[in-house]
Amino acid sequence: MPKHLFYASLQVFKNIKIGVFISLVNILIQGVNILVQNIIANNLGIVNYGYFGILQSDYSIFCAIADFGMMTLILAYFGKRATEGRLFTHVLQLRLFMTAITAILMAAFALTVRRNHPAFQGELILIAGLFFQHAFFDWYFICGKFWKKMLFSKILHTVSFASIMGVCLYGLHFDSIGLIALAMVLSAVPAFGFGVSQAFSLKILKIGSHAKKFFLLMFRSAAPYALTSLASLAYLPVGLYTVSHFAPAEFLGAYNFSHKLLLLASSLMVFFIYSSVLTLHQSDSRKLSLRDQALFTGFIVAVMTPLWLFPEWTLRIIFFASPWTPETLQISSYCLRVLSISLLLQATRLGMISTLLKEKKTGLYGTMISAGGLLNIGICAFGARLSEPSSIPFLTLSGDLFLTLFLATYFVKNRRIGW
Repeated sequence: MPKHLFYASLQVFKNIKIGVFISLVNILIQGVNILVQNIIANNLGIVNYGYFGILQSDYSIFCAIADFGMMTLILAYFGKRATEGRLFTHVLQLRLFMTAITAILMAAFALTVRRNHPAFQGELILIAGLFFQHAFFDWYFICGKFWKKMLFSKILHTVSFASIMGVCLYGLHFDSIGLIALAMVLSAVPAFGFGVSQAFSLKILKIGSHAKKFFLLMFRSAAPYALTSLASLAYLPVGLYTVSHFAPAEFLGAYNFSHKLLLLASSLMVFFIYSSVLTLHQSDSRKLSLRDQALFTGFIVAVMTPLWLFPEWTLRIIFFASPWTPETLQISSYCLRVLSISLLLQATRLGMISTLLKEKKTGLYGTMISAGGLLNIGICAFGARLSEPSSIPFLTLSGDLFLTLFLATYFVKNRRIGW
C-alpha cells in the first residue's frame, strides 16, 4: 500500500478511536439511562411515557439554546486555550449567562405553550436542570483533553444517576412526570459539583467591560453554529412533535421508544464529528476522502445492523421492563426500522460536515442545514395532514435526505472529492 494511502487509513481509524472513546464515556450514562427509561415507562404507562418524551425533547431544545453553538465554536477556535487564563474565565461566564437567559425563556414557554399539557409540571422543574447539567463542563474536559477527569465525571454521574433514580422510581415508586423530572435534576448535581471543583473560579462573578466585549464577539461568531445546532433539532425531533399532533396517544407512546433509540445513536455521531474535526486540524487536505468515508460508513452500518434487521428483538432487549403489547411493539419496530435510515445518511455526510467545520465555513453549512430543517418541518406538517400516522417516520427522513444530497452536490461541484 502506498504511503499516502496508509497514512490516510491511519487518519480515519484515529477519528474512530477518539470518537469511540468520547462516545464510550457518554455511553456509561446512556446505558444506565436506558435502564432508567425502562422503569419510567413501566411506572408511567405507554401513553404518559409518550408525553414524557415530549418533555425530554423540549428540554433538549432549551439545552441547545443554552449552548448557542458555543461548544462547537470553542472547540473550533480556541481548543486548549479555552481552559487557561482570562479566556477560560470569560468562556465560563458566557456559559452561565446563556444558561440564565435560557431558563427565563423556558419558564415563559412552560407558562404559555405547555400550561395545560400533561408535562407542564415537569417543564417548570427541569428549568433548574439547565443549571445542573452533568455535561455542563464537557467543553472544558474535551478542549483540555482531560480524558481521565471526563471519565471520572461520567462514572460519578452514572453512579449518582443510577442510585437516585433507582431509589425514586423503584423504591418510592415515582409515577408522575413532575416527580420523575425532580429526580432527574437531583441526580445530576454530584457530577455538576465535580465539574465546579475542576473548572470554577470566583473571578467569574466579576463581569467587566472586557468580558462584555467578549460576549458580543462570541454571540456574533457563534450565530452560524447556533443556527446549525438549533436547525439540527428540525430533523428527528420533529417526527415526535408531528406524531403528538396528528396521531393517537398510543401511537405517540410506541413511537417514543424508537425515537429515543435513534436520538441516542444520533447523539453519539456528534462525538465522531468532534473527533474528526480534531484530527483534520493536523491535515492540510481540502478534499473529502472517499476511502475514509467508506470505512466510517461501513463501521456505522456494522454497529447499527440490529436496528434494521432485528428491531423487535432490539426493542425487547433494550426496553426489557417496558409494558409492551403486541400492537405497541409492532408500531415501535416499524418506526425503528424506518428511522434507522437516518443513521446511514448521517454517517455518509460526517466527513463533509467536519471538513466544513474545520474550514470555519459555518455560514454555508448553517444555510444548508437550515434549509433541510425547514423542508423537514414543512413536509412533516403538511404530509401528516394528508396521510396516515404510519407515514410520519418516512416524512421525518426528508430533511436528512435533502441535506445529504445538498452536501454531496457541493463537494462534487467544487471538485473536492478524492480517493
